[in-house]
Amino acid sequence: MVGVLAAIAVVLAVTLSSKIQDRTIMVYMIGSNLESEAAAASLDIMEMRDANFDSEHTRVLVYTGGTRRWALSEISAEENAIFEIVDGDLHKVQTYDKHLMTDPQNIIDFVDYAYENYPADLYDLVFWDHGGGPIFGYGVDENSISGVPMKLPTLAKALAGTKLVVAGKKFDMIGFDACLMGSVEVAKALSPYSDYMVASEEVEPGDGWDYGFLDDLGKERKAKSTEELGRSIIDNYIAYYEDYDYNVDTSLSLIDLKRVDKLVGSVDELFSNVKEEINAQTFSQYSRLMTRDRVYGYTGRDSQSYDLVDLMDLCGSLQGKYGDKVNEIRNNFNDMVLYSKSNMNNTNGLSVYFLNFNKVEAERMLASYKDVAFSEGYYEFLTKYKNFVTGDRMVSRSVYKDLNEEKVDGKIEIELTDELRDNYQSGEIIIFRKLGDNKFMPVYRSSEVELAGNKLRATSNNLQFVIEVTGEEGTEYGWSAMIEKERTEEYADYVTFGVLYYNDDSLLGFSPKSYEMYVRVPKGSDEAQIKDIRVSSDTDLASKMSFAPDKIKFIDFMVGTYKLYNEAGELDYNLESHGVLYGTEANIEDGDKYKIRLVGLDYDFGDIYNGEFQSTDDYYAGFILHDTQGDLHRLNLVHVEQ
Repeated sequence: MVGVLAAIAVVLAVTLSSKIQDRTIMVYMIGSNLESEAAAASLDIMEMRDANFDSEHTRVLVYTGGTRRWALSEISAEENAIFEIVDGDLHKVQTYDKHLMTDPQNIIDFVDYAYENYPADLYDLVFWDHGGGPIFGYGVDENSISGVPMKLPTLAKALAGTKLVVAGKKFDMIGFDACLMGSVEVAKALSPYSDYMVASEEVEPGDGWDYGFLDDLGKERKAKSTEELGRSIIDNYIAYYEDYDYNVDTSLSLIDLKRVDKLVGSVDELFSNVKEEINAQTFSQYSRLMTRDRVYGYTGRDSQSYDLVDLMDLCGSLQGKYGDKVNEIRNNFNDMVLYSKSNMNNTNGLSVYFLNFNKVEAERMLASYKDVAFSEGYYEFLTKYKNFVTGDRMVSRSVYKDLNEEKVDGKIEIELTDELRDNYQSGEIIIFRKLGDNKFMPVYRSSEVELAGNKLRATSNNLQFVIEVTGEEGTEYGWSAMIEKERTEEYADYVTFGVLYYNDDSLLGFSPKSYEMYVRVPKGSDEAQIKDIRVSSDTDLASKMSFAPDKIKFIDFMVGTYKLYNEAGELDYNLESHGVLYGTEANIEDGDKYKIRLVGLDYDFGDIYNGEFQSTDDYYAGFILHDTQGDLHRLNLVHVEQ
């Protein structure tokens, strides 16, 4: 009799496991300026419509709102609505009055409607829009005057208020088709409400997710489980950008939220110990260990706002001091991060807030962080660490006038004081082109420097970028001011700012936008390739918006001039407007061939100028030193003789 019962149980288990589970996928889509300016939301909806998912067992619902206009005629910006995608068509199934999408009640209404009208075995919820990580939160409604996003605690409270969760169930997966939401803080906050999470540590490229992953929910059912679906989302996302028009940073991870507590416990234990070890004598040592080169959503020290670093990379920096505890974290981390892909170094699947560069905002950031902290021990560590960062200076600020300005063995270098050397964290070099009396234009900024004894030294002679554009009328030359964003053993990435003119449907045929252009220079090469062009976001949250190079009508590279010395003759670095636009213009149209090259200061540009700019051989190097407290020291200018 026992054997018969066992056999029946086996048959029943096989039968249940082979049953196709019904899945309801909800996409909460705040269109924002991503839709009104680039139709990004509509394009993703079209991808969903084109997908060959099995509508008998998979329901795809989209809640729309939060933008001033929609590219798809079926969707109105004058209302909020829920659409179902069936057999390639978009069907409106529910309408609401126009309401800010950052109101959490909309999430509750959406999930409740889906739960009551589309019952399923599995429920997934995808948040689509801008993202700003655990502190800044998710979502920007373009109709909002304040532009305030939805904070993480508010988002979590909305999930807790849904009928699905109140009934004692969980979402099977919560995904973020949004920037910077792949953090341990977000994972901890969502863990009571979902089994899995899919999110990115880094800023997402302009096209976001590839919704072709829905094909794996077709009749063949390649994605039979939520884990398999998460892997499919990641594989499709990464594959899409491997064939993109230009190189972009990508990261996406599948997180098992059921295992978050073990990871949190081990991280808590490590940083509780680190907190006890940090004091005035050891702070600089710990700062040098833990300060990370890679910060997500980062466009340069002067504009950094997120201070999100890779969790495992941060913990790994303490391996030498706390090997056993770091190994425990690594084991728990690997159990929790089920699947992760990235084309970036030191990107393992989950980020964490760490006071890395953004000292100016440290007080405000940490005050906000208290509401989203995932670990009491880590929060207490951050609080103590912040007190040293923002406390009494270990290196006094002073003007360094009498330092060595000679070039040694073809290198540009400057001599440091002992206290600068002892508290040295990192260094940079800025190359200025002198345009006139106390008018200096920065053309290059890089971390390609080394500390040799008491001397801070540039390690390269290629210190500016030139753009060569060859068209029907020959080759034109221009230069671009580039700021280093990241340097690895394989490449260096730079970013420049200016005005991008791209084709659109307006009367003029093109529109100007403030933009950031990223270029990558492989190690050993002097030729750069456009890696990404991003339109600057008008909010505090990271923007997915970007434009492919073939859409460029032309680019203006604009750089202000600096009045580097004040009336007392001290270095001041004040950007001053002279009523003249400085820079050069590079016209890049379809069919043109162009190169962006890293060259020496003796490069002959020929007769190019814009406004008052004249080609000159008068260059100056300005060394910048960052100490272990995050303070910046601008050292005396070094005249670079040609």
